[in-house]
Amino acid sequence: MTASQGRRRRATLVGACVAVGATLAAAGLAVAGGLTIYNSTDATDTREAIPERVFPQTPTGLVAAVDEAGALASVAVLVGAPSGAGGSIVSVPVSADASAGGDTRLPLDQVLQAGGAEELDREAEIALGLAIDSTEVMTADRLAALLEPLGPLEVELPAAVTNANGEVIVDQGVQTLDAGQAAAVLTARDPARTGADRYAVTQAVWAAVAQAVGDGADSVAVDGSGVIDPVLGPLLRGPVRHRGLGYAAPEAAQNPTGVDVVELDRIESALVFGQIAPGRMSAPSPALTFRIESPFDEVAVGEGGSTAQVAYDAIAQVLFVGGNVLSVSTNAGPVPAVTQVEVSDESLLSEVEGLEGLLGETEVSLAEERIAGIDAVIRLGTSFLDHRAATDGG
Repeated sequence: MTASQGRRRRATLVGACVAVGATLAAAGLAVAGGLTIYNSTDATDTREAIPERVFPQTPTGLVAAVDEAGALASVAVLVGAPSGAGGSIVSVPVSADASAGGDTRLPLDQVLQAGGAEELDREAEIALGLAIDSTEVMTADRLAALLEPLGPLEVELPAAVTNANGEVIVDQGVQTLDAGQAAAVLTARDPARTGADRYAVTQAVWAAVAQAVGDGADSVAVDGSGVIDPVLGPLLRGPVRHRGLGYAAPEAAQNPTGVDVVELDRIESALVFGQIAPGRMSAPSPALTFRIESPFDEVAVGEGGSTAQVAYDAIAQVLFVGGNVLSVSTNAGPVPAVTQVEVSDESLLSEVEGLEGLLGETEVSLAEERIAGIDAVIRLGTSFLDHRAATDGG
């Protein structure tokens, strides 16, 4: 599910190669942003009424685990499945930048310290591009109570876990942790270690939690008194997947204060949340909104590739020109020979023509079915694979 570091570098290079075409496309997308049917009453659809789909409900909650001093030690986003049972746990670095690349970097742990849970909720939404229904700050005791019904967790820790005094509380390697120990890991914060170091450890614990839920823990119940319990309860009743988010440390010149901070990979965030919570995604740019479908299987993509990586590259190009990607599908299906772009309204037909410079040969048409909040659906075809190979030097 997570795109590789090489793929991220490759997407950046591809973006540079199409800079000229991208400039033209960006202008078109930006202008079209003011014309979108969902934000304007000026555009009138002359066609007969056509069906409109709405994304299913996917409740979201944010767990902010804190140490004894109240410092943020780990963060996880819970996303419920549309069925009401199961969903996803997405780990987030506590050092993730919430400044949107501003001159003064603002990691999430400083947000909590300065503004509390309400401010953390607001800034996390901006950093992730995701609407969050509820945020709960949890101590070790609260976490232990939630994890207790799952039984022992088999965790492979990539590093030893140390507390605020630098003391080892859990050794590196494969460990069997009870609820109290798992909670201790998620709330451990050693100031001598970076947020990225601690992130690798907390990801391992949340992955073990997802594994422990298995196909669903029907016997597990929450007491309903917690802020995120309306999300957590249904989550535990079905299969749960864990996902991490890509990140990179900013250049020293872009972090003049030297704060412990990392930048989330915006492309990967769109890839992850666009699949599991499309109805909760936000559109930070005043431009068109897109759904990207990557219907390839591994055979079509080729050795060493994946349909998720193909989708990652397409998302990179749309974001590169200022578009918004709110929904992503990597489900295998019929693959068109030429990439299809279906727009929700006739007024947008000319505005997406510039995408051909980014995605290779495309065919643009009016959609036979609208999706609420989406201006255009991009269904990747083999022409995109050809374009991708060509811009990567074959």
